[in-house]
Amino acid sequence: MENIIRIKDIKKEFVNDEVVTKVLHGITFDIPKGQFVSIMGPSGSGKSTLMHILGFLDVATNGTYEFAGIDVSTLTDDELADMRGENIGFIFQTFNLLSRTSVYENVMLPLIYTDIPAQTRDEMVREAIADVGLSHRMENLSNQLSGGERQRVAIARALIRKPDVILADEPTGNLDSKSGEAVMDLIEELNKKFGHTIILVTHETYTAQYASRIIKLKDGLVVSDQSNGHKHKKGSKRPLK
Repeated sequence: MENIIRIKDIKKEFVNDEVVTKVLHGITFDIPKGQFVSIMGPSGSGKSTLMHILGFLDVATNGTYEFAGIDVSTLTDDELADMRGENIGFIFQTFNLLSRTSVYENVMLPLIYTDIPAQTRDEMVREAIADVGLSHRMENLSNQLSGGERQRVAIARALIRKPDVILADEPTGNLDSKSGEAVMDLIEELNKKFGHTIILVTHETYTAQYASRIIKLKDGLVVSDQSNGHKHKKGSKRPLK
């Protein structure tokens, strides 16, 4: 299967007042197109830094990152921004929605500065909202929705440009158990239905079990990279925290 992401010996360090903090110490793995991968690790393991690099929000200090065959280090800041906008969909723990703005307008946001015709944009927004089961809430303001519904809006927004990769950063972190399970069921369904490559960043074993592959980080290194033989089965109960 074709690899959408290839990283080799990725290292990242931050310098602040001549103090060097090394976060990633040489990360190597490939992700095939369409795979659902969980990246797990405790706080300080480097998983958020790695996610920022994979999503073109930051660049590695050393190492090679190839996305769809393109060496990311050869791209300018503007080209990285274009790659991010067109190829990556983000789902955040905090939803990142405009509170006094409708569901429709929140999902429309990634399309505002594109040259996509207005009618096509409207169709894309309505389709993305329908895909997450919120057509009946399209005109509601986001602050009128439940936490689970707000995360569904964020997922619709992530899907709007049909990105190659969806990066989900602790997507159930602000949800109760029932809503969290519903959101993870939806992400799993989108992976199966549309073939999006999903990279789930989490510290929670239960959500990681939805993925077909689990990569574990510790202290900036990969300590485990295995197929998930105990994949979540829909309808199974989520353990209480």
